[in-house]
Amino acid sequence: MDAFDDIIGQETAKRFVHTALVKGSLYNLFVSGPRGVGKRSFAFTLAQTMGCYPGAPNLLLIGPISSKLKEKQPDKIEDCMKQYLPENQVIKMEDRSSIIIEQIRNLIGRLMTMPAAGTKTVALILEADRMTEEAANCFLKTLEEPPVDTVFILTSSRPDRVLATIRSRCQTIRFHYLKDNEIARVMIDNRDQFMLGSPGEIMMLQLNERMSAAESIFASCPLSMRQAAETTRRHENDNAAELLYPLLLLYRLTYLQQLGMLADPAAMIKNKASRISTAKTLNALSLLNKSLISLEHNPSRLLLLLDVFAHLP
Repeated sequence: MDAFDDIIGQETAKRFVHTALVKGSLYNLFVSGPRGVGKRSFAFTLAQTMGCYPGAPNLLLIGPISSKLKEKQPDKIEDCMKQYLPENQVIKMEDRSSIIIEQIRNLIGRLMTMPAAGTKTVALILEADRMTEEAANCFLKTLEEPPVDTVFILTSSRPDRVLATIRSRCQTIRFHYLKDNEIARVMIDNRDQFMLGSPGEIMMLQLNERMSAAESIFASCPLSMRQAAETTRRHENDNAAELLYPLLLLYRLTYLQQLGMLADPAAMIKNKASRISTAKTLNALSLLNKSLISLEHNPSRLLLLLDVFAHLP
């Protein structure tokens, strides 16, 4: 059995890696593509084919850590990395999680003590687009002159936010959304009601405690200013992204319904699509998308939520 058989879809990526392994031409990889389509699983599987297993000293794992982590000692950071292990199907990151320079310096220090030759070492950097500027510049120096028998595997859902100089020093593998039949092989209930093409995002939504709240807000909009203020206060302590993202998806379904692209839409989607114009739906999508992006820059949550709830159609 091939180690990559458990990776659903992404046949082009798998063929590329198979060929590179056979030819011995595999070097630093940059795996980019949408969230939740198997990039992390693929990276761990590739590392294992080179003899680098989770927990082994020759697999070095880096991922974003929460801004709430006050102590940046290696053991504290190492504990944070456990959430990225392959047995965890869903990873929940806060809006301002990032890869910091302390992690890159620790990586460099560990690489300097690895065997000089004969033993492969894989440094797996998940969500590389979340490196801080100083972490990215520090990492670039190591990537330019990598240690012997070391392969870096980077993943990213936002490749445009990774330094071009880092991307240029890697082989790029692009992942894509999964097809309906591929989704059915992953999901127990075989449903992709949001037409995401991403098993990881579907599972995240199934676990999202804010989903019912998002549906309630969606059905109630448009809100008066007083209702918007009350809704803002009610959700001011919630994870804003977990509330706004489902709203974005609901308005996306509304737009698809207005285009006649949904075969069996839910009643709330049909109702919304018939009550508002396509232009208003597009404005809602733009508003929610911009708001989700701005969350990474630590805005006033109250003002951001109030602005969203006051303007959704």
